[in-house]
Amino acid sequence: MRANGTIAATAATALAAFAFAILLSGCVNDNEKTAGVDEFPNSIYARVNGFLDQGKQAEAIAPVPSLADSLLGQPGFNVSAGKIAAPKPAAASTTIETASAKLTEASEQAAASGAMRGLAKAAADTGCAGVWTLTDTVKAALKYTVNTLSICMDARFLDSIKGNETILRGRSVTTYGTGRVETTDISDADGDGKLNPVSKDSKAAILFTAEDKGVLETTRLMVGPGPDVNFDTEQDNLVYAVSWIKTSGADTLGTAVYADADSDGVAVDNGKASLVDLDFYQKGPSADHPDALWSRAKMRLLVRYHVDAKEVKRVRFEMEDAAGRRSIGEVLNRDGGMDFDMRDTVQAHFLTYGAAAGDTLDSMDVHLSMGLGKDFDDKSDDSVYAIDVRTAKKSGEEKSAHFSFQSAKPIPSGKDPVSGTLSMEVDYADGTALKVDGKINAETLDVVVQDRQGKRVHVVWDRQGRGISSEPAR
Repeated sequence: MRANGTIAATAATALAAFAFAILLSGCVNDNEKTAGVDEFPNSIYARVNGFLDQGKQAEAIAPVPSLADSLLGQPGFNVSAGKIAAPKPAAASTTIETASAKLTEASEQAAASGAMRGLAKAAADTGCAGVWTLTDTVKAALKYTVNTLSICMDARFLDSIKGNETILRGRSVTTYGTGRVETTDISDADGDGKLNPVSKDSKAAILFTAEDKGVLETTRLMVGPGPDVNFDTEQDNLVYAVSWIKTSGADTLGTAVYADADSDGVAVDNGKASLVDLDFYQKGPSADHPDALWSRAKMRLLVRYHVDAKEVKRVRFEMEDAAGRRSIGEVLNRDGGMDFDMRDTVQAHFLTYGAAAGDTLDSMDVHLSMGLGKDFDDKSDDSVYAIDVRTAKKSGEEKSAHFSFQSAKPIPSGKDPVSGTLSMEVDYADGTALKVDGKINAETLDVVVQDRQGKRVHVVWDRQGRGISSEPAR
């Protein structure tokens, strides 16, 4: 999953741009430049092409930064299943490598299970006679890792069976030559004080931190072994909750939370498809919005073990830019409800309003009727069927405008509309209005313009913006 899937932001931008380009043509007619073909304002189509180019660049927009996608794929803490040779420290030192913890890469959406590997056996019923902490250091180019493992000295520690020791806690700290420090801590989360699962309800807490140049990233997971009471078998393991926060001192730079959305008590159940709610916040600019002060995304995803999350059930985005403009985008079902089916026609709603006192824009409201295809992240299977744009101004001669376009056939994301019908009405502060009605096809834009004095003109341009004809409308 990449969120930021993208609700065909490209098509929205392109068609909204087209609307404003038509608006500009209306303003020219408003200035009563309704003479011959030679006086056609060719700059209008230059503006359209510029808007469309910006729309095509917007295809790179992703609703959720990739960092949020990788929260469930953090490095895991892999506890070796090798047996401690004997209870005596001297003898055990010869096999410390097989008993110490080491960092591994956990599979996506199963970080918890990878982190807990080697803790599959149940803990001893007897209490600890003592705790043995093993420490292992691993030196590599540009980094130094210290792994520690706390083991309960109980009946299972003393027997000859490999891999059934009662583990109390694990910790790994890696320091890089650059000064970056990464830490992994695993501890009990079900109250029995032991990491080894004793039932399907056993839980462990995993804490990952990374500190670099004053910026601290913290990821927390609560995980379970699943019905087989075995962390080693990832296919049925459980992730109860996942959260991430990025800070610089007291300043919060980003947060993300994965939460249960289907009321089964866990965020992700590897044994079945899971509905997961993701709430992501980022402060400052992003790759998609270089002028953003902050952005936020809320999504409901269908997650399956070892399968990219391509199906989305809910989507809402918010952003504020440096100019003080607030933008809200959401996808709704046919009836305007929050839960939608990607196989059905949906409504994409984009609202921008100017919060700054000096902004002439009051609001721009864009509604798209569209299809999202099978893959939310893949724009190539998105299509737009219709668009409705309403704008309102805080100041100036123009008061409001309404533009609508009904496409004759689906418009692929990022592509120009080919054919369809359009209408536009611009209302002015003095009570007058400008109206445009017509159609476009692959060769022409053919409209009837009624100016503010009520004069009607039939105007035709080619799709490159060159005037073809201008005559009084019948």
